Amino acid sequence: MEDILISVAAKIVEYTVSPVFHQAQYICCFKDFVEKFQNVKRELESTQENVKERVKEATNRIEEIQPTVEKWLKDVENVLKEVQETEKKILEISESCFKKRCKYFLAKKIEREIENMTRLKRDSNFELFSRIIELPGMKYYSSKNFVLFKSIEQIYNELLEALKDNSVCMIGLVGMGGSGKTTLAKEVGKKVEEFKIFDKVVMVIVSETPKIRSIQDEIAEKLDFKLEKESDDVRAQRLSQRLSIGTTLIILDDVWEKLDFEVLGIPLNENNKGCRVLITTRKIEVCTSMQCQSIIELKILTNEEAWTLFTSHAEIVDESPYALKVVARQIVNECKGLPIAIVTVGSTLRGKSIVEWKSALSRLKDSKPLAIPKGVRSPHACLQLSYNNLTDILARSLFLLCSVFPEDHEIDLENLFRFGWGRGLFKTFGTMEKARKELCVAINTLKGSCLLLHVDDYRVKMHDMLRDVALCITFEMNEPILASNVVDPRILVEDDTIKDKRVISLWDLKNGQLLNDDHFNISSTLEILVLQSHNDHLELSSVFQRLKMLKILALFTQDDYTWYLRYPLRTLSLPYSMGSLKNLRTLCLRGYKLGNIFILESLQTLEIIDLRGSSFEELPNGIIALKKLKLLDLCICEIEKNNPYEVIGRCLQLEELHLGIESPYIMGVWPNSFFSRLKRYFISTKTDLDPRYFTVDILSKHRPSRALYMNSLDVLAKMNDLFLRAEYLYLQNLQGGYKNIIPSMDPKGMSQLMFLILQDCGEIECLFDNVDMLETELVFSSLVILGLDNLYNLQEVFRDPSSQCFLKDLQVMRIINCQQLYNISFPRNSKLCKLKEIIIRNCPKLTCLFTPSVSQTLDLLEVLKIYGCSELKHIIEEVSSPNHTSLPLSKLRTLEIVNCDRLEYLFPICLAPALTSLDNLEISDNHKLKYVYGSEKEHNISVQTNIHINWPNLDYVCLRSLPDLIAICPEDSRPYLPKLAWLELVKCPRLSNFSVQKTVIDLDLQDTKTMEKEIPWLLFAAKLDHLCDQMLCAELQNFYLIELGVEGLFQFQMGELGSNKKLLVPLNLSLTVVHLESLPHLKFIWNGPTNFLNLQLLGSVRVHDCPKLKTIFSPTVVRSLPMLRWLFISNCEELEQIFDSGDVQELKSLYTCSQQKCFPKLDVIRVERCNKLKFLFYNFVAGHFSGLRILVVEECSQLEKVFAFECEIDGDGQEGTDMDEGQVPLENLEIIILSSFPNFKEIHHQFKLKDHVQQIIKDCPKYSPSLYLYPDM
Repeated sequence: MEDILISVAAKIVEYTVSPVFHQAQYICCFKDFVEKFQNVKRELESTQENVKERVKEATNRIEEIQPTVEKWLKDVENVLKEVQETEKKILEISESCFKKRCKYFLAKKIEREIENMTRLKRDSNFELFSRIIELPGMKYYSSKNFVLFKSIEQIYNELLEALKDNSVCMIGLVGMGGSGKTTLAKEVGKKVEEFKIFDKVVMVIVSETPKIRSIQDEIAEKLDFKLEKESDDVRAQRLSQRLSIGTTLIILDDVWEKLDFEVLGIPLNENNKGCRVLITTRKIEVCTSMQCQSIIELKILTNEEAWTLFTSHAEIVDESPYALKVVARQIVNECKGLPIAIVTVGSTLRGKSIVEWKSALSRLKDSKPLAIPKGVRSPHACLQLSYNNLTDILARSLFLLCSVFPEDHEIDLENLFRFGWGRGLFKTFGTMEKARKELCVAINTLKGSCLLLHVDDYRVKMHDMLRDVALCITFEMNEPILASNVVDPRILVEDDTIKDKRVISLWDLKNGQLLNDDHFNISSTLEILVLQSHNDHLELSSVFQRLKMLKILALFTQDDYTWYLRYPLRTLSLPYSMGSLKNLRTLCLRGYKLGNIFILESLQTLEIIDLRGSSFEELPNGIIALKKLKLLDLCICEIEKNNPYEVIGRCLQLEELHLGIESPYIMGVWPNSFFSRLKRYFISTKTDLDPRYFTVDILSKHRPSRALYMNSLDVLAKMNDLFLRAEYLYLQNLQGGYKNIIPSMDPKGMSQLMFLILQDCGEIECLFDNVDMLETELVFSSLVILGLDNLYNLQEVFRDPSSQCFLKDLQVMRIINCQQLYNISFPRNSKLCKLKEIIIRNCPKLTCLFTPSVSQTLDLLEVLKIYGCSELKHIIEEVSSPNHTSLPLSKLRTLEIVNCDRLEYLFPICLAPALTSLDNLEISDNHKLKYVYGSEKEHNISVQTNIHINWPNLDYVCLRSLPDLIAICPEDSRPYLPKLAWLELVKCPRLSNFSVQKTVIDLDLQDTKTMEKEIPWLLFAAKLDHLCDQMLCAELQNFYLIELGVEGLFQFQMGELGSNKKLLVPLNLSLTVVHLESLPHLKFIWNGPTNFLNLQLLGSVRVHDCPKLKTIFSPTVVRSLPMLRWLFISNCEELEQIFDSGDVQELKSLYTCSQQKCFPKLDVIRVERCNKLKFLFYNFVAGHFSGLRILVVEECSQLEKVFAFECEIDGDGQEGTDMDEGQVPLENLEIIILSSFPNFKEIHHQFKLKDHVQQIIKDCPKYSPSLYLYPDM
């Protein structure tokens, strides 16, 4: 009980005494509160200063302050403001005797503020104070100097598409130094970053000597990620882990060698995750070694693009002086489209005087670098970097040697090889064959490094800026080169530097006479002398006596490596001083009439003699003694006397022989020892090679290393070894009684043969006859081109029941004038997967080309031309139950079928959708052809419906003289031809007899784009037997219809009948020529809403022999012909109006508006034999024909007036007199011819001809010329 009382008493004290005591503290301990208040305030202020200092430091480190820190500072600032107010009140209380009640309330406020300050101090221990600010990434790079030129736009789009393709993880952008690779890569990076294709885009410069750790650190920094100073392997793994998070594009710029991504720590995109890489490089081998799935090459700018870029940097405007712009154009030409050169030179010359501009032009023409200001990158230094990084010594030497050729020259690799051999560049490789292989490797290295530009497989080009760099390098190496184009050698007398040159190369010499030794100060150390001149006569001086070190002497009349003789030859006499050239290795004398060449016997060091395209008296016996001679080129030569074949046959030291001579002597049998040493040869018994011939084209384009061009020769008896090793065979009038090539001439299959041309070989019955079953399976396994011409007994090309001939490399086949050929008989297992071109002409017994199985392999066929095969029934053999596993001919571009009278259709219907690449279709003079696609049986099967035919590239269609043609496509098909520009239909009278459809347009068309999107086709037909199912695109330009049965051409119906919908925008067509002839049923050309069609480009209209046509131009088009220039109409018996103007009321505004002329360009009108035509132009004032120059109207028996109006009043016609008020009617008329009009009264109301107008008006009894003349004003 006692305990309970104590407990109760304690509670009473707790709830009564304690609160009273606590409240009393606010008064009794007020000073203590104030002291604590001041201490806490000082601590908070100190903490605030520390936090502000940390903020300053973080800001200097470009870090972003966390929002919690910023809020804390704001809260502290607010609290300290309140504290300042409290301090004022404390001061007021201490200075006055205030009631204790005020202290009480102030103490309570102090306590609350102490708690707030204490809490803020406690909250100053932030978990995260600041973070590194995210850098702008690719946005950092400026775009002010980037111009998306048309040539660059394609590359730009290719890069974007490759980066959007998740299956491509490595992309290479290749281009020569200074071509703009880095700039383009930055722009592409910015775009993919903007599109958010990647989470992160990082660009790093690699440079010539990549530093792995630096590259890693830069990538990590840009990813807000830090790599520690750990081992290389650990760093790579950490970076790889980071790059595997999300998606990242890494742009590695300026890569010179293969990078090991494992060492770098870059994980490639696997399963569409992780990292993808875009590299920029000057070397294509870098892309291949790094296994880039997409390699994109950046080309140089076009001339106009280069000019635009240059003017922007040089600040050239329209108002700039003309003289300055002329010099500027020349400077731009010297830069040859290289962006770094254009930008650098333009920026350097900006604001300079015309004198400085001319000086710069002079230096550029002389291949001397400009003085570039500091801070501006020199294009020469940039380009030389590529040369410096070449490790291949031969590639370096060949690069410098290329500077011998003139600017913009297409360097033939054969010339480069012969010069290089003479210079001694290949001396370590032994034979010429090995040297040629090394040449190919070195050239590929140079092209891969963008130091040479690819022209074709046998020619390259050198950019002019790179050529300048090469010339500078040779100068620094103390081997200076004088290489010039279009120069008179006499000016070299004034050039003191000529004595220092090691190489002189002068092209297109203005003067063919070289100066004598006293004036022509050539150095005795000269090693190469190249002179090219078109002059009729070239004289060589005695200067050769001093050129003891000369290794290469080349004198050309043409600047290319020709395969045919060019007349007339220029005269060149070889001086005796040439005998002093004791170190001469390569001698080229091309296209000259040389006369006596015995001086060559004394040149014992000669290794190459090249007399291509020249003539001379005889081939000296002494060349047999030239033990170092390896290459002899007597191609297309004329030799006047002695037997050259005997001399050549004894030159056993030769490795290469190019022989095609015109000589009265017959080729004898050469010893086997001569054959065995020859590694390369071209031997021809003909010199009259015409460049237009197919055979010469092959030689020029393919350059076979072993070729025979034989006429009237038993080639096996003469040169069996060369025949069996040949890559190219041209055999004309083959002798020896051979009925086939294999096995009669070579039972081993001729697996090395690439080009086979047979002409006038009357005994050949087939190429390959495998009746006896050859042991080898390599039959024509390398054959690329096959040409058969005038083989009168050829029955089959291949007799191969066992299918040993696969023809896997065959690309071109031409068969011409083989009268007995009834079947090509492709082996049944043929794989014609590389065949691109087939031309067959005048093979009247040929019945079929391909079996269905062979046709399935024609994956790359681009050209199919068949002419004059009168028995041809099928292109692809018809089978009873077709099983088309795939659709061949998808690459076919050109299809021409002419004079094949038994052919009823071209291809089965199933192939119609396959020809998506077709751009040229010509079918003519096939008298039984009914369908282009599908046999008659196929067209009668009802299940063949709704076939989608897509011909997106077809731009030319010509169907001519096809009297039985019923349809081009199946009835229910919908052909799509967006690019059709030329349509010619001639003499196809049955083409109208198939189902009729029309195009119904029911759209609210607001703009041209909508129209083009919704109506890509125009249907020809409308109602009855109009030409239907032939859709036209708006690109159609040339439109020819001759001898067809059509009743109407263009008809458009807008919406449902009676619809009042308004067409806001006309449909634009690109027609430029319309030619309509012999269309006996044609009733209308254009039919549709007024002003619906817009024919802004139509320039010529010819309508002839269309007896049912009543109007030429309907209201649909009459006011949309601003470019119409020629109008010819004849033999249209029912023609009532040429121009149907429509409602007269609609034309009132047109009459009064002089600025709106319907036919401002119409120049010539000729109308003949249209006997229902009363008025040439009805309801049109003459002012609409302001450009009319010639008007000819003849034999139109009902014609009364040229111009007439519905509103004219009988009698004086006063109402029509104002029609041309303010206009001079027919002001440009020069010639008018009016003939045979019994009812003709006048040209135009009150119209008068000027005196200068040439007029012929006859047989017009009602016309009085004197009333219509007025003096010329």
